[in-house]
Amino acid sequence: MERKKRSRVVILLILLIALLVGSVYYYFLTHQTAPNVVAGETGGKSGEFVKDMSEKEFEELLQSKADKSEVRLKMNSDMVFESSSEVGEVSILNPASNQYAIRVQTTIDGENKVVYDSGLIKPKQYVSQGKLSTTIKKGVYKTQNLVTYYENDKAQKKVGETLVVGQLSVNN
Repeated sequence: MERKKRSRVVILLILLIALLVGSVYYYFLTHQTAPNVVAGETGGKSGEFVKDMSEKEFEELLQSKADKSEVRLKMNSDMVFESSSEVGEVSILNPASNQYAIRVQTTIDGENKVVYDSGLIKPKQYVSQGKLSTTIKKGVYKTQNLVTYYENDKAQKKVGETLVVGQLSVNN
């Protein structure tokens, strides 16, 4: 009998301890506060590098960062030539909003030979006509236009490349 009583007391104590541990755990889980992070508090004088910006300055900063992360190009990917020996219609615009010089090199799909090369086009410049660099028979060809972006107008540092699928029509 005393053994039963003792085991009941032990079970009751274990349940009370479990309830107490669970309550403490629940309290700390539900009453956590978010850490208070303060900019400029990692070194140096407090707020030494923090500056206020006007709304306009903030917008200009964001636009500047966006402009540097994007490259722009306006291009009609369909080129038309009366014959491969004549000047044809090519439409490539490097807008003023682009900070990079560009160069477009066109190959016929499945071939390695460049059939058109725009040369370097600086921002605020465009090409409306061009000449093919090789003789091509009459027909319509699927093309790949490799657009290369350069950091300056001397084409010394390549920034990136884009491939634009297009079409080349030679009428005669």
